[in-house]
Amino acid sequence: ELLPSGLCWMSQVIPMTHPTKSPVILYWRDPLDCLSSLPNHPLFHKELDFTPRRVYITVQQLYCVYSKWMTGDDAWKMQSNLPSGATLLGTILSLGKTNISMMTGDRVAHPLLISLVNIRMSTPLKTLSGAFLLTALLPVPKFIHKKKHLRGVLEDCLIHQCLDIVLVPLKQAAREGVMLSDLVGHSCYCFTPLASYIIDTPEGMILVTVGGKTSPVTMASYKQFGVPFLHEPRT
Repeated sequence: ELLPSGLCWMSQVIPMTHPTKSPVILYWRDPLDCLSSLPNHPLFHKELDFTPRRVYITVQQLYCVYSKWMTGDDAWKMQSNLPSGATLLGTILSLGKTNISMMTGDRVAHPLLISLVNIRMSTPLKTLSGAFLLTALLPVPKFIHKKKHLRGVLEDCLIHQCLDIVLVPLKQAAREGVMLSDLVGHSCYCFTPLASYIIDTPEGMILVTVGGKTSPVTMASYKQFGVPFLHEPRT
């Protein structure tokens, strides 16, 4: 008998309006395939939580306890807006920058990782747990442009362009839902909203398209860091 195949990689040459030193190639795997493989992993079979709930410490329900994403208000509201019987799969994305080769071209890329908030918090922190899967390698090309600051702008635009390509299935599943199977073969009607984004400050500034000494989370500039009041969120 044939064994199940692993997750397939795809590649695409990204056409550029400005010249680069080498062709820009995006490598990625279908994020829905990555997400569907996590609930089917034997190690996570007893570590999954699909039930949004509210936890109170008193019978009068005066104080609510928030210990994980499924006990939060956002998960409760999202589940309330889903069709009856639908399953909420909160998606975690992580984006960074790393060297993928040394002394052989010094290749650099932005690895995009994906996971689920439905996996209990203690599990993803374990070494080699496999809770985060590599779903894409976003290219970092060397643009040929006489103005250095415009090279950085072009690189940032490329990241957004690649994310639009990779995350199309995930966005569609978040809006319309998708049928996925669990470990025992049962089909589930799932929705995949973005629950968390794990990024460093440089990647955060790229995603929200701000530059300089500016907060990627709020409307505060560097001169306002540390002031004793909350600034408006950057949306």
